[in-house]
Amino acid sequence: MSGSWESLMPLRNRDFRLLWLANGLWWQAMWTEQVVFGWVALELTNSAWWVALLGFYRSVPLLLIGPFSAAITDRFDRRSLILGAQVCSTAGYGLLALLMWQGHLAYWHLALVALANGAGWAVDWPTRRAIVPDLVGKGRVVEAMMLENIIQGLTRIVGPLAAGSLMTIIGIQGGLTALTCLAGLGVLLVAAMRTRSRAPVAPGGLRTSWTQLRAGLSYVRRQPRIFGVVLITAIMNAWTFPFMGLLPVFARDVLGQGPMGLGMLGAASGFGALLGLIGVNLARRRCSNEWLYGGGSALACLGVVGFACSSTFYLSLGAMVVSGIGQAGFSIMQSTITLVEATDEMRSRAMGAVVLAIGAAPLGQLQSGAMATVWGAPLASGALAAAAMLATLTTLCLLPGFVRPRPQH
Repeated sequence: MSGSWESLMPLRNRDFRLLWLANGLWWQAMWTEQVVFGWVALELTNSAWWVALLGFYRSVPLLLIGPFSAAITDRFDRRSLILGAQVCSTAGYGLLALLMWQGHLAYWHLALVALANGAGWAVDWPTRRAIVPDLVGKGRVVEAMMLENIIQGLTRIVGPLAAGSLMTIIGIQGGLTALTCLAGLGVLLVAAMRTRSRAPVAPGGLRTSWTQLRAGLSYVRRQPRIFGVVLITAIMNAWTFPFMGLLPVFARDVLGQGPMGLGMLGAASGFGALLGLIGVNLARRRCSNEWLYGGGSALACLGVVGFACSSTFYLSLGAMVVSGIGQAGFSIMQSTITLVEATDEMRSRAMGAVVLAIGAAPLGQLQSGAMATVWGAPLASGALAAAAMLATLTTLCLLPGFVRPRPQH
């Protein structure tokens, strides 16, 4: 069978097809949410600090729930967890849309829904990843993650563009209404899944959860490839990705753009992610997963540095494309390395450690917002991304056992 058909093999599984489509709607809603929420927050507060703080509300549950995510995800069947989180997101978006239509939307409403969605995401994201090997088998995880990133990349283009277009044509109400509809369709797709995938071993109580957390972190520390993923994940979320929370500030105050320009900047990152997906697919037979992961992360940082240095809209679009190319390597290989290297019993705990590393994001959001208030968004974002690139390359080159000498076949 040709390589292209091999890459499509996971789609032969009915439940994976439904999950894949549901994940597409989930990602579409997430990119749309970032554009709409960020623009509304900027219009309501006219402050880079409050815009960045919205990202803090969205990400702080990862820091609080991340240590216990494995205990939660291992206790229930994975489909039910995904469905529950999707229902909560739909309800939150619907409430915001209703408040906007009635003219009563305030910043604290956005913050509350962002906080609730972040709590759901802390459980939802590792569950969506952990269920994949149960549906397609460990031997198809790379192909499944490639397919996941295809649809993720498409939504990173369509989501911001749709959000910017809707806000330009029919206002903020259009973006919030679209969010509600997207999330609702995702609920229907997840509800149609038949799998009852669960962890091999059910977790115990709180004391057991703490014991399992320590055991999981100890396990990750002994697995250099998973440990490297966790380190770079923390670095990227603390110093590189917070610039996305300031994107409305860049669009309006640095580049002189409106909602449509903001949507185009987000879409440029998605276009780069699709190009990066092609590059990863071509390079993974020549380079190890770890080199693709670390190299992609460093390239994403370089793109952010270029974006921060730009004061021209089209040059900024190009820098966003470069950053998106790098983010593709980071995104694909983050889950792939973790799921392939972890045993079945430790899979959820390993993903929980990754979620805990993503929990560095709220600290990064606070740091980014404070620095942007004093230095301005460009200098703050560029300095943090440069530090992240240096730390990523140091981890890639100096962490013993992280990089395998040649790709596995």
